Amino acid sequence: MNETRPLILIVDDEKEIIDVLSEHFKDRNCQTIATQDPATVVDKLKNFQVSLMLLDLKMRKLSGFDVLDKIKEAGIKFPPTLIITGFLPKYRDQLAQYGIEEKDVIAKPFRFEVIETHINRKLGQQILPSEVGTKYEDKIYEKNRCRIGFVEDEEDVLSFFSDFFGERNYKVSCFRNGSTAFDSLKDNPVDILLVDIKLPGMRGDKLIEELSKRPHPPYMIAISADPPYDEVESRLKQAGCRDFITKPLEVIELIERVKTIAIQKGLLG
Repeated sequence: MNETRPLILIVDDEKEIIDVLSEHFKDRNCQTIATQDPATVVDKLKNFQVSLMLLDLKMRKLSGFDVLDKIKEAGIKFPPTLIITGFLPKYRDQLAQYGIEEKDVIAKPFRFEVIETHINRKLGQQILPSEVGTKYEDKIYEKNRCRIGFVEDEEDVLSFFSDFFGERNYKVSCFRNGSTAFDSLKDNPVDILLVDIKLPGMRGDKLIEELSKRPHPPYMIAISADPPYDEVESRLKQAGCRDFITKPLEVIELIERVKTIAIQKGLLG
């Protein structure tokens, strides 16, 4: 059974609101990423395919309008967006300049049923928990024996990976440097390894090549913001790297891909 959770990006500089919304939507069969720092939103959108963004307008470091401007300047397509604000009359005309209609604004103080109605409309689906799916996922991950590693130099991306897979009972190892990863993995192997190509220390493609020479190498998945050069792709294939995925990442597809590999290895279920 495939997971159908949408990925919701929550942007609010109040930790309490982030925590409450994240827990609520996790219970409603959604996957969430969140940030208190609005300056990092562009990076989040470059790294992850977001189904919906919940954006607070009034934040201390940058306003929601500043965030929208930075997304536009970066040449990134706006994800479906819902605005959270307690000052709709004040900002109505300004929001219209960004193509945001009043129906896409959630007024503070908000109620969860109101937010869900907005999200259901924006996503075109109901974010209701599926008891059958939840029981299946709980069962399959209950005795998870899979060790998974991530080599990625962006700390927040590593943090999200750790959360996504840790909550599914994978044994997670994270590295921000290719050389450090190679030294550690010699003595502490993993079953599945996701490797960003552009890394400090040892490049990701070199790391994959070196690990492939060792006995019982992990199943390796290369990640990059750009399609690989033919020469790099050829070397990766020769090293036994069977998957190559590009950013922004489709999180649910990645979770499903890893689950399939783990099942094939007899490490799940």
